[in-house]
Amino acid sequence: METFFESPRYFKVWQYTVGHRRLLMRSSKECPPDSRVDVHFGGVSAMLLGPYYDGLLIRSPSEQELALVVDLSGPVPKGAVVHIIEGEKIGFVVSGRVQSHEDDGGSRDPSWFGHMVGTP
Repeated sequence: METFFESPRYFKVWQYTVGHRRLLMRSSKECPPDSRVDVHFGGVSAMLLGPYYDGLLIRSPSEQELALVVDLSGPVPKGAVVHIIEGEKIGFVVSGRVQSHEDDGGSRDPSWFGHMVGTP
C-alpha cells in the first residue's frame, strides 16, 4: 500500500465545499509544533470521515477496503483515487490527488490552497 501523507499531529476536518468539491483537513498551530498543516483534497466525489484525527495516515486501500468503499459509495469515477484515512477512526475520501502544505498561518487565515467559500 502506498502512503500519501502521514503525521502524528491532531487534525480536524476543517471545511468542505459542495460546489467546488474541496475538502480541507487542518492541524492548527495552536497544537505543538508551532506551525499549521493543511491537507487538501480536490474533486471529492465521496467521503466518510470522523470529525478529527489524533495522528493521521492517508494511504491507498487494500483490495478488501476498495470493495467496501465501492459498496458504500458506488463506482470510483475515472481519474479519482481512493484514500484511506486512518487515525483512531478509519474513513475514506474518493477524490483527485491529496496535497499538503505546512506554514505559519493562523486558524482564520486562508489556506495556501486558496480561499474556500465560507472561510475568512
